[in-house]
Amino acid sequence: MTAAYAAARKESCVLRFRYRTRGEVVIRAVQRFVSADSVHLLDVGAAEGRSLSYMASRLGSGRYVGVEYSDELRGLANSLPGNVEILFGDAMKLPASIKSESQDAVSMLALLEHVEDPQQAVREAARVLRPGGIVVASSPNPVWDDVAGRLGLVKDEHHVERIDLRRLVDLFEGAGLDVVDSGRFMWAPVASLPYLKIPVPPLVGLAADRIAGAIPLMRSLCVNAFAIGRKKSRDGGGE
Repeated sequence: MTAAYAAARKESCVLRFRYRTRGEVVIRAVQRFVSADSVHLLDVGAAEGRSLSYMASRLGSGRYVGVEYSDELRGLANSLPGNVEILFGDAMKLPASIKSESQDAVSMLALLEHVEDPQQAVREAARVLRPGGIVVASSPNPVWDDVAGRLGLVKDEHHVERIDLRRLVDLFEGAGLDVVDSGRFMWAPVASLPYLKIPVPPLVGLAADRIAGAIPLMRSLCVNAFAIGRKKSRDGGGE
């Protein structure tokens, strides 16, 4: 992500829909699987912190830390809420200040396709989770990403690996996480509306995803995938 792209997320109808919808996937996962009254959430690949700030505003009290490798993007992290912080760091080796078993949830949104070793990135996320905590990751559907690129709907981005839903699940299982949910979201007929300058609230988009998800042909038109992995508790269970 370039600084220009990050800045555009403030104004672009399309980009706001994307980061807020991905954020809602994390929010719903936290509300469903995390019992802490004050959540500790780590966002890896946090860019300028816009997605993390949105999640913090929806989840309420807690501590929200983002990790970003680009100094340029971290420099755009202005006027963050008091409980949101962006640190310099690498997905492959998180900052020392983020201790093992310190986080209730880790989000990795549209990140894993950009890193050299996505398996190591997921393992590192799992390391800093408390037992019973969750990792939530999303990735663009490689087929639809190719189509959108050819149509000029998305900028040409460097993806180290094409990561589909099956690969996401494999990465989580390879890190020893129990996959408690996975699926597809951002149904193309709805996700295309912001390109026509028609704003779509993320909750409306996710409601359409639920309908599309029940029908295989419609489900195939979803342009993103997600997976939620839970770290085993010390007694071997998920809770």
